[in-house]
Amino acid sequence: MSSARNVNVVEMVDLPESGPTQAEFRGETSDPQKFYQLREHPFPDNVNPEYFFRTEAHEDAYIKMKRCIEDNISLGLITARSGTGKTLLTQILLQELDMNRFKPALVLAYPRISRSALLKELIQELEIEDITDHKPLHVLINIVQEKIYQLHREGKKPIFLIDEAHFLDGDTLHLLRTLSNIETAQKKLVTILLFGEESFLAKLDKPKYRAILSRMFIRAHLRPLLSSEVEQYVKFRCLMAGGKSDLFEADVFSLVHEATDGVPREINRLCHNALQYAAGKGINKIDRSMIRQVIRMYN
Repeated sequence: MSSARNVNVVEMVDLPESGPTQAEFRGETSDPQKFYQLREHPFPDNVNPEYFFRTEAHEDAYIKMKRCIEDNISLGLITARSGTGKTLLTQILLQELDMNRFKPALVLAYPRISRSALLKELIQELEIEDITDHKPLHVLINIVQEKIYQLHREGKKPIFLIDEAHFLDGDTLHLLRTLSNIETAQKKLVTILLFGEESFLAKLDKPKYRAILSRMFIRAHLRPLLSSEVEQYVKFRCLMAGGKSDLFEADVFSLVHEATDGVPREINRLCHNALQYAAGKGINKIDRSMIRQVIRMYN
């Protein structure tokens, strides 16, 4: 990744300790990017593959999903607590797929998504033309199946990534199982990767879903960050944003971990608000008292 380049550059630049440059930014409306001389905000509320922080758990999940793709495994499963990076992982996988070998289709599931709706999403992602509404289910299945065989003849393999898979009901899960069975005598022709919250695994463990769960040869779980990882995560994001690694005092990270349970989305929210508040007060570095104040204000 590009983090090494950023570290070398930003560590050579010191923020001014005082003077008009910082003083002009002081006040409740100060922009933390300007105040801390950042290229961009380190803790935005969006998914950016450039900010993928590879913990041991995230690296394990990434490698396992890559194995599913490369080893022609039909079904793979990632489960995680909300906010720990499932969606970011889908973006990393999409970014690194060789488009000469694979044809990706990313579907964001939603509550009560039907089999027909899921198939139509796949059809759109697979760029199948001239598909009108109101086609019966079996016709939609045939369309997707024919596209899978067509891609195989062209030397490409479709990769279906289903985010928020915990919203899928039993019928839709069985549909995905059916699609995962498409194969030649030599190999499976499609890999389906499911990304769902922790409750999804408990659901799949019920007897009526055991046949589906047994087909998921490779599974991984994304855990929240450990306390030691929180420090590296925050410093990494500050450096990636063009800032210095010591915007946060060394003693704040245990408190950040305690307040967020190590969930990256919650860490981002807390640190985003801390930078905003500290910049408004003209404070150069965030300490424990500042973190406590922000927790009281925003939690």
